[in-house]
Amino acid sequence: MMAAVGAPEVITQLESAAKVLMAPPSMVSTEQRQHAEHIFLSFRKSKSPFAICKHILETSKVDYVLFQAATAIMEAVVREWILLEKTSIESLRAFLLTYVLQRPNLQKYVREQILLAVAVIVKRGSLDKSINCKSIFHEVGQLLSSGNPTVQTLACSILTALLSEFSSSSKTSSIGLSMEFHGSCKRIFQEEGLRQIFMLTMEVLQEFSRRENLNAQMSSVFQRYLALANQVLSWNFLPPNLGRHYIAMFEATQNVTLKPTETWREALLDTRVMDLFFTVHRKIREDSDMAQDSLQCLAQLASMHGPVFPDESAQISYLAHLVEGLLSMINGIEIEDSEAVGISNIISNLITMFPRSILTALPSDLFTSFITCLTLLTCSFGRSAALEEVLDKDDMVYMEAYDKLLESWLTLVQDEEHFPRGCFVQPAVQVFNSYIQCHLAAPDGTRNLSVNGIASHDEDEINELQEDDRELFSDQLSSIGMLGRVAADHCIPLLTSLLEDRVTRLHGQLQRTQQHLMASSDLGSVDRKVLDDLYEDIHWLILVSGYLLADDPQGETPLIPSEVMEFSIKHSQEVDINTTLQILGSPGEKASSIPGCNRTDSVIRLLSAVLRTSEVESRATRASLTELLSPQMGKDIMWFLRRWAKTYLLVDEKLYEQISMPLSTAFGADTEGAQWIVGYLLEKVINNLSVWSSEAELANDTVELLVTLVEKRERANIVVQCESWWNLAKQFASRSPPLHLLSSSVQRTLMKALVLGGFAHMDSDTKQQYWAEVLHPLQQRFLNLINQENFAQISQEEAVKREIVATLEALCGIAEATQIDNVASLFSFLMDFLSSCIGLMEVYSNTPETINLIIEVFVEVAHKQICYLGETKSMKLYEACLTLLQVYSKNNQSRKRGDATAEEDQYQDLLLIMELLTNLLSKEFIDFSDTDEVFRSQDQGTPASNRTVSAADVVLYGVNIVLPLMSQDLLKFPSLCNQYYKLITFICEIFPEKIPQLPEELFKSLMFSLELGMTSMSSEISQLCLEALSPLAEQCAKNQEKDTPLFIATRHFLKLVFDMLVLQKHNTEMTVAAGEALYTLVCLHQAEYSELVETLLSSQRDAVIYQRLADAFNKLTASSTPPTMDRKQKVAFLKSLEEFVANVGGLLCVK
Repeated sequence: MMAAVGAPEVITQLESAAKVLMAPPSMVSTEQRQHAEHIFLSFRKSKSPFAICKHILETSKVDYVLFQAATAIMEAVVREWILLEKTSIESLRAFLLTYVLQRPNLQKYVREQILLAVAVIVKRGSLDKSINCKSIFHEVGQLLSSGNPTVQTLACSILTALLSEFSSSSKTSSIGLSMEFHGSCKRIFQEEGLRQIFMLTMEVLQEFSRRENLNAQMSSVFQRYLALANQVLSWNFLPPNLGRHYIAMFEATQNVTLKPTETWREALLDTRVMDLFFTVHRKIREDSDMAQDSLQCLAQLASMHGPVFPDESAQISYLAHLVEGLLSMINGIEIEDSEAVGISNIISNLITMFPRSILTALPSDLFTSFITCLTLLTCSFGRSAALEEVLDKDDMVYMEAYDKLLESWLTLVQDEEHFPRGCFVQPAVQVFNSYIQCHLAAPDGTRNLSVNGIASHDEDEINELQEDDRELFSDQLSSIGMLGRVAADHCIPLLTSLLEDRVTRLHGQLQRTQQHLMASSDLGSVDRKVLDDLYEDIHWLILVSGYLLADDPQGETPLIPSEVMEFSIKHSQEVDINTTLQILGSPGEKASSIPGCNRTDSVIRLLSAVLRTSEVESRATRASLTELLSPQMGKDIMWFLRRWAKTYLLVDEKLYEQISMPLSTAFGADTEGAQWIVGYLLEKVINNLSVWSSEAELANDTVELLVTLVEKRERANIVVQCESWWNLAKQFASRSPPLHLLSSSVQRTLMKALVLGGFAHMDSDTKQQYWAEVLHPLQQRFLNLINQENFAQISQEEAVKREIVATLEALCGIAEATQIDNVASLFSFLMDFLSSCIGLMEVYSNTPETINLIIEVFVEVAHKQICYLGETKSMKLYEACLTLLQVYSKNNQSRKRGDATAEEDQYQDLLLIMELLTNLLSKEFIDFSDTDEVFRSQDQGTPASNRTVSAADVVLYGVNIVLPLMSQDLLKFPSLCNQYYKLITFICEIFPEKIPQLPEELFKSLMFSLELGMTSMSSEISQLCLEALSPLAEQCAKNQEKDTPLFIATRHFLKLVFDMLVLQKHNTEMTVAAGEALYTLVCLHQAEYSELVETLLSSQRDAVIYQRLADAFNKLTASSTPPTMDRKQKVAFLKSLEEFVANVGGLLCVK
């Protein structure tokens, strides 16, 4: 082929552009840089650039230009595939391969790009079988057998490029073809090509593993092939037939497990494959990078499942071979840091992926050895993890490995019934003991706060930023709790004795400190070391106890774990109930000082130990030693009691097949024990709120316990009989100190608890009295305040503001307490306030945080109550919301905001308004109200004058306010942008008939927003906007009026969507949403659509392309001529569209 005319000029131009792009930023202007980028872009889009690219590759010395030439070839091959002769494609591929072979010193990035072009050619050719993969493997085979490391490395690069290209994951080049195309190529490849790569790789690894000593160059080749093997074994095998959607989902999965097809049996079930990887690992384990690859290969083999196994016996022998290999590998070595995670991955995969029946079918001595090895590893990794924590290492490898192994234990013991009875008890005891040991201070434990004798006293500063341990280590604690249940006989008494001992020591230490302080009142002279150690011990003991005794109380009623129940039942014969109750009921005394204390129920005694901790804390606060206490311990106690109460308090015997007598006697319904403990917990809550009001997290845990006590009626019935509950209610209602010091979120939750308590069982007089004490003062104080003549003058005083804010927070709390059976009374109470709140909008128009809080009250009421309201009540709420929006709008016009680049929180009000509107719209989807009246206000036959406000009116009015404020700058804030587009899509879908009635300016900005969202936002937003178009086009079709603004707008959208699908590279996930929109728009504007197609065709000079396009367009609408708004036709159209995009999608992106 002749070099194209003017090749030297082109090369000179590209080389000088490359110089600009490679220059330091200070040397070139932005314009120069943009111009240079433009030169390369237009070069890559030029038609049939093959000859000139070859010329560049052979003559240019500038690496970046070579890179761009390779890219241009790759893009052009795909773009012009159908126009190219198969022989010229084949010769192009051969040219590129030879080019790389002859130039061993090419820059790595240039070489990789050229090989990527080869891989793309092979991939595109595999679909119409025009390029034979076999020849390329033959060539690679020859390169491998050369024995020359440089050539072998090149061979590896070729195989890696093929793998990346066919894997259809993020590594695939974007060549603008449909996921279906990528999927088909991948399926063809995984049956043949991939297996050949695997075989070639195995040969290389076999060869290397036999060699005694490898030089550096050999080692590097070895490493590359090991990494390649890892890539093959981590291949995400596509099942035989998955639609396009699923393919996209499939590719997103992280941590792929190995699920090969049947054709892989011979390759992977051969025991020599697994043996080879064990051998390789033994050989290279000193090299931490390579060891990661070899362990990852083994982990992938351990995750193998699916049709590759012909039957169970094949699975059993495979697993047995794997476990034997693993045990002999672990037992023969001192594990390196770099191996910990890899080994734990192998074990974790093997336990997760192989069915229980296969695990139990292993020879019993092999299974026992495996469990023993797992136990030792877990304990050893746990110790190393604890050490990492103390040394505060960045890279916590043992912690990660330990987490993995604990997860594996959890999986095993949850399926305990499949395994020999009791086979996990001893291992559970060992793992549990070692965990406790690592978390306790010497002498009982090894938690070593002073490494090399330096006490780490920056503890407090660090912990401010960290999550709480109960969140941070929740997975570990769940596993340890579960193991503790398996070995309850050992673990529950152990925790009890350790905790009782620590509490006694804490009590003694606090007493000694008190005496010390009497002598010298200087707190600084107190030695905190002993106390801190005790607090840390108690912290971990309470956490483990909480996880052992109860499950996480999210959602449904948690049950007492069956292992704990069985343990309590098993020992109930030896238990003296009265002594047990005595120990429970006297938290102020030492348990061991009560006669007969050993004949008590262990589960209750463990709870009593926590109550004793709580009692020591309460007494210390009464003795003015609060300064010496640990708020963390206070939080732990509250957390434990809340978790415990949800599960054990008023235990419901109907939920259990068998029940333990001690537990039902101590905590059952109508028992003295239950009443005593509710009273005790309530006292504790009240004490905490007054002592710890400044510790926000502790106060929060405390009110959460209070909510737990009242959220179930049975518990609330006992609570409201306690005098202290009424005192708390009065105290809170009168805002007396110290409750008024609590943070606003705590006050909100406290209000929620007080409201929930009011729905307990009381006679009507008592109930009236209760509401009079709780809600009446709130209303009174509020009204007295805002009705003062000089309210406007005093409204900005701090005390007045505080009062208003506290009321608003309380209203949010009341709304949060909504349940289906109390909504009626709460709604009318709140409605009285809402109108007064609107008045406050005027007064506080310059105090954004107060305005936000007022809107938040409305958001909460709508969120929690709208789904239960019948029509009349809904109307009332809509009217209130409408008035709120009107006032907001009026004030907003005069509101000064910072500039648009200011922080997002300046726009919190907008976010809340949009949330309010979205909550009102949700009634359309979720409606539990008892009336069947149609919710929309289009009741035919009712004269318009009776019509009050509908959801549509409020929402559209709200949009009126929001739209003008949503500048493009504001849409840069993700939270605002998402909420805004969610809202406008919702409106178009639910009330399309209202859109044409919008005022002209508003209509224009709504359409502009949709266009902006489609063209310049993220793909999620773009998808939302496309979804909004269909209902709008359908609305137009219903009205059958031409020349309305909406009709004209949809015509404009037709062109946008058409260009998006046909002319622009777009995200393949968008095809469906865009296709649906296009279809409804085509139905509406058939003539315009034909015109668009005509214009596009007439612009094509190339006869071949013209014909292909014309055929493709005809095929596209063949199934729907003329198109009508019919579901079947739409589905057929979407199917044709996929083919259309795959066929001509790339053709039109040519300059």
